[in-house]
Amino acid sequence: MRIDAIREFSSRSTGTDAEDQRKITNQLARQIQIEPDPLVREIIIETIANFRTPLAQQVLQAGLHDEESAVRIASCHGLGIQGDPGAVINLEKTLRGENDQDVRLAAAEALGSIKTPDSIQALSFALEDRDPALQFVAVESLKSISGQDFGGDVRAWQQYANGEAPAIQERPVSLAEKIRKVTPF
Repeated sequence: MRIDAIREFSSRSTGTDAEDQRKITNQLARQIQIEPDPLVREIIIETIANFRTPLAQQVLQAGLHDEESAVRIASCHGLGIQGDPGAVINLEKTLRGENDQDVRLAAAEALGSIKTPDSIQALSFALEDRDPALQFVAVESLKSISGQDFGGDVRAWQQYANGEAPAIQERPVSLAEKIRKVTPF
């Protein structure tokens, strides 16, 4: 019942910073501070992401430090939904310092929703990571930010993130691609 009551607040979001919106975010902020259940904290984060108040932004950023990874992931997603350029620094810190790989992936994905040069710089760190999943999410986020498409060429994306002109290499056409062009299937 408690979760349904919290989710009901989402329908009352107007996307503006108005007095009634601040009252709701104040109530949610007080609740998350005393909430012992990580599932309920996660739902509060998901709900507060729909509100465009300064306190909502603060709660989302504070959620990046929650002990439960699901709450940190929800905070990353919420910051991406908000799209506030001020969140880039916290998402970058999460990307660089977080131990949980799923949280790092969520931070990289959220950065793709914040179309700023700072986001590009933050994602350049993820391109250098040895984890192909993190590199993939960083590439997808960079595609979203830039409108460019260098395919999955991580080296080209690193050059782009560093402000260089990417040296795109033509890849050889595989036999399977040649056959696909010839057959009607």
